[in-house]
Amino acid sequence: MTKKHDELGAALTFAAQRSATDAVMLHGAMADKLGLHVTDLRCLTMLRANGPATAGELAQSTGLTTGAITRMIDRLLKGGFVRREHDSKDRRRVIVTAVPERIDEIAPHYEVLAREFGKIAQDYSDEQLELLLEIFNRLHETSVHVTTLLRESD
Repeated sequence: MTKKHDELGAALTFAAQRSATDAVMLHGAMADKLGLHVTDLRCLTMLRANGPATAGELAQSTGLTTGAITRMIDRLLKGGFVRREHDSKDRRRVIVTAVPERIDEIAPHYEVLAREFGKIAQDYSDEQLELLLEIFNRLHETSVHVTTLLRESD
């Protein structure tokens, strides 16, 4: 590895950390605008991306306690964002499902972000965008891995 490579790697690490902080701030502002907690918004994003889940699965994926997850689900139920359903195969299991119509109400708030990202994307070739997508996917995998390592070390 060259000195320049090391410097670029360090700059990329800092940029990724800054981007993560920016995302936390953005989602905090978005949650405030929607009258939700940041964890509520994060849970809705997970349900939208991954589909229905049990409270235990949500607790595991968010790192929240089961008590905090229960309170969060209660808030989302009250707001009409999710519904609880018993698992048809195991009535003891309760599945939490996002309500599509309520999720659709959130989408317009992200349109500004999508539009601004689209402006940036116009400056890059298809090949460059493919590389950026690969990097973001790998950063996601790394974040999930490091999060697991941090939680396991407790």
